[in-house]
Amino acid sequence: MKNNLFLAVILSLSGLFLLDCMGIAIKFLRNEYPAAQLSVFRNLFGMIPCIIALYFSNDWHRNGRQIKITQWKLGLFRGVFVALAQLCLYTSYAYLPFALVATMEYTGPMMVTLLAIPLLAEKFGSYKLFAVMSGFIGIILIMEPWSEDFNIIILLPVLAALGYSLARVTALNFTLDTPSPLINIYGQVGTMVCSLLIVIFFDMWENFKNTYDIFILLIMGLAGGTGTLLLIYGSRRAELSKIMPFDYIEIFFALILGWIFFREWPVDKLFPGALFIIIGGIIIYVRQNDYKKQRERKI
Repeated sequence: MKNNLFLAVILSLSGLFLLDCMGIAIKFLRNEYPAAQLSVFRNLFGMIPCIIALYFSNDWHRNGRQIKITQWKLGLFRGVFVALAQLCLYTSYAYLPFALVATMEYTGPMMVTLLAIPLLAEKFGSYKLFAVMSGFIGIILIMEPWSEDFNIIILLPVLAALGYSLARVTALNFTLDTPSPLINIYGQVGTMVCSLLIVIFFDMWENFKNTYDIFILLIMGLAGGTGTLLLIYGSRRAELSKIMPFDYIEIFFALILGWIFFREWPVDKLFPGALFIIIGGIIIYVRQNDYKKQRERKI
């Protein structure tokens, strides 16, 4: 039931933090291994927490421990969106500061808000339009397309955000009795297959240099798999438009982690653009709260 905003926010923020940890691992490995190869192992190891969560899922046991789901084609096809998103995202880590990549991904919440209209039949009022416009202004200020230093590479996190947004929104089209871990397993299988095909056809493979790199890959997959799973859990417990404003806290996670691990502090590049993004999220949340209170008074 979509009635627990607090739990949904906690799950989403925890998921985003773990995805930041995954991003740190990718940034450490990206100069040594192709993006598609990293994607294969991210999804292979990422299935481990999903399998564990599935084993402890009451819904799965109640439904007779079925592996095949009714919407299995959608489950696998979501992997296409994620594979392309991962290819763009992992490539961007090699060229852009960690916090900048994370911030540019926040075209995602705006895309989710827009995609929720045709895909989920959610209403789109004028305040959401203003919030989305504010967010896009922030993104433009960060990109600075008028600057001589502008590089088209900065568009890669935006493309990644589109792919992840499509995957996140379409996850809500599954029936509520479909276990979230099973949804995630199908998505990761689809992603892994797509990434493996890219590796094969474009010869994007490097032999592993040491066991330490394999250990980092394992951490990357576990963090990514768990983080994505928590995002799905969160998305199914409250409306996306209410959860998304809190997701912007992840920008500060990324800024701090980027400084700790890579000594990057791109504050001058992020602000004031990041403020417009945060303002857009706050507008959505405050307006949703006001609307809910008005309805409760009428009742």
